[in-house]
Amino acid sequence: MNERIIVIVALISLVVFFRGYIGWRSRRATQQDVKLTHFPLGQAGVIALYTDHCVQCERLQKPALARLQQRRNDIVVVWRSIQEEAQLVKQLGIMTVPTTLVRNANGLITNVNMGYVDEDVLMHQLSAVSASTTPVRNGNRQMSNEDALMHQLSIISAPPHCL
Repeated sequence: MNERIIVIVALISLVVFFRGYIGWRSRRATQQDVKLTHFPLGQAGVIALYTDHCVQCERLQKPALARLQQRRNDIVVVWRSIQEEAQLVKQLGIMTVPTTLVRNANGLITNVNMGYVDEDVLMHQLSAVSASTTPVRNGNRQMSNEDALMHQLSIISAPPHCL
């Protein structure tokens, strides 16, 4: 009986730790300046990272992004293979596919969604990006604790799925 409790507590601790680690990696990724030559400046949008053997990319993420583009035809969606973007994947610490990067019109990545994310979450993230064309990391602007918490929660929007 005690062994079962220890195993259950260990598994729960491992899941909580992994979830926190993924969230930390996502927040860290949004704090970097990333040059994306294949994405036009002046336009907000989504960079979707995938692999050829990713079932979730094909069956879930691609249809969700197609529905997003139907709802917002001003949004650019760029699909990139993680093999083509190996440097970006390494720089951002991306550990799963599909991964979607939401970028504002100034070229800054504002959200990193590791794992499948539906079009409603992306729509919310893009509305926040489209509402303001100033960089998210403005040194003169102080975020309230509530704004900072909401920003962190918006970054961690989907459960991770292993490669």
